[in-house]
Amino acid sequence: MTMLGADPHMLRAHAEVMRTGAISLRGCLSDVGSAVRSVAWAGPDAEKFRAEAESAFSAMETLLEDIDRRSLEVDEHAEEQDLASAVDGRGDAGLGGNEADKKDPGDAEGTEPADEDIPEDDESIHPDNSAQGAIGDCYLLSSLQSLVQHDPDFLREHVDEVEPGVYEVTMYDESGDPIVYRIESVQEGGVRDADGDQSVYSLYERAYAMHLEARGEDINGGFPKDAMQTITGQNADAYGSLSLDELAEQLDRGNLVNADTGGTDDPSHDEIVGNHAYSVTSVDTEAGTVTVTNPWGAGNPDAPKNVTMTYEEYRETFGRTTVGRTEEQSTLERIGFGDGIGWF
Repeated sequence: MTMLGADPHMLRAHAEVMRTGAISLRGCLSDVGSAVRSVAWAGPDAEKFRAEAESAFSAMETLLEDIDRRSLEVDEHAEEQDLASAVDGRGDAGLGGNEADKKDPGDAEGTEPADEDIPEDDESIHPDNSAQGAIGDCYLLSSLQSLVQHDPDFLREHVDEVEPGVYEVTMYDESGDPIVYRIESVQEGGVRDADGDQSVYSLYERAYAMHLEARGEDINGGFPKDAMQTITGQNADAYGSLSLDELAEQLDRGNLVNADTGGTDDPSHDEIVGNHAYSVTSVDTEAGTVTVTNPWGAGNPDAPKNVTMTYEEYRETFGRTTVGRTEEQSTLERIGFGDGIGWF
């Protein structure tokens, strides 16, 4: 592959340095803030000092949010470089490839035949019944969990068993146009249900693997934003952080909300896995808590399926929050008005 422009690996490494640096600075800021607020000091001078400190904290947080945003922009530039350098320097490699790429031969290396009559009922596709396998596609599975949580019919409507053990899964290209993948197999060692049986998630996993293979990419490792857009055909946005009210607003709107550790190997919360993505299940604004769901199966004491934490823990733990949609945004939402983010 001919490389055009910047090196994507270096861009991603730079973005990761920015993210981890911002996380470290937030930790320092939190420690300093706690120290300032806990001082037993009263009077006009104390009030003035605290007001000036809070102003400085606010300015610092604004700066950190800008670093978050710019790190995501660098990631996006890396993805653009990958596309620009694909297929001997032509940036038109396309998503989904030609018709041959969309047909599963059924015996591809690393796959096994798909079962007949894979169930699609609410219990079968519930996130608590799904267990990620040995493939590093938490970004995809957590996106599917978010979709099932808010719009399970969308998933069902995009999967059709056209003959016994043969399915058609509809995804979307960068323009939002549908791509139909004919699925006759699932990934070996891939996602299964809680009993170890194939599930609708298994079919989506195979379809997404084919989708990436057509671009010369591997399913191991990726971004929730890309997965959401490919699954739904609608725009998705990644943020360095969202307020508690903004998180609640996005869930209330029925949007897909994911959180990932932003490449951090050792997150601050001891029940959260590093280099991993979760679906955001619920937000309690009164209690100030956020609940996330792990795409791994239940039963791991070190990595519970569902974790509830304070919003402060959420911000310290997750370096990125991604919001996806199943319906097209209005013009006002696309330019930032009325999307529930940044408006109070």
